Amino acid sequence: IIFSPFWVSFPEFIRLADGEPIVIPTFADKNFTPDFEQLEKQLNPRIKLMIINSPSNPTGAVWDNETIRRLLSYAAKYNWVVISDECYEQLVYDSEFQSIETLNDAGANVITIQSLSKTYAMTGWRIGYAAGDSTIIKAMSKIQGQATSCANSIGQIAAVEALTGDQSAVKVMKKAFLKRRNKMIDRINKTAGISCQTPGGAFYTFPDITHYLGMRIEGKKIDTSFDLSDYILDTARTTTVAGAGFGCEGHIRLSYATDEETFLEGLDRIKQSLMKLKETS
Repeated sequence: IIFSPFWVSFPEFIRLADGEPIVIPTFADKNFTPDFEQLEKQLNPRIKLMIINSPSNPTGAVWDNETIRRLLSYAAKYNWVVISDECYEQLVYDSEFQSIETLNDAGANVITIQSLSKTYAMTGWRIGYAAGDSTIIKAMSKIQGQATSCANSIGQIAAVEALTGDQSAVKVMKKAFLKRRNKMIDRINKTAGISCQTPGGAFYTFPDITHYLGMRIEGKKIDTSFDLSDYILDTARTTTVAGAGFGCEGHIRLSYATDEETFLEGLDRIKQSLMKLKETS
């Protein structure tokens, strides 16, 4: 089970393990929380695993504790393994982050996945770690041993320093991201035809752009978020990511993991391009 919007690799992870993803929709106007009615309809004895990603990529949404506990109760009841992708655990702005395992009163089998890529800006080092049931972790180690031998040794040493060393840089980065988030949300919601809830974590926004779907410019119709992202790239020279790629049409993903001047200019360019669509609709 995965929840849309989902990180683009999640369905392929499942297929590589000879599984088939069951996609459960979420409510965009309710912090992208799961549609539990749809989850109930999809229940079947073949389900083995559920992936939870909070804070989320692409939405930045942070699910509340009640939602997490409710999902864990399903997992415990039906004997599902839960993979908790917590790569953005330190980048939570409006509340204190709680690892899912700390909310696991139901006793579900949780595998927690952590990464050095986001909190410590170590994307190129390709280093992270997992915690969970020892049988599963040992099996994961066997697969990794045959696939890549091990995480690179330099990355391991750097990861230890990142995790055990001075954390002041993380606090500085988090403060900067919070400021950027607020700036980006303010600018997005002042753009006609676009709306976006304030994400609680990560460094993405996932605005609703359905207003512009179906419009035309120079004889070309913008049918999908892929069409809109291509149009923005061509006319505004600004990169966005189509929501359809994350299993959620009608949105685009924006990132504020760059300096404020750059992304504000990008948003201004996007606005100018969208206004041309509006004028020719």
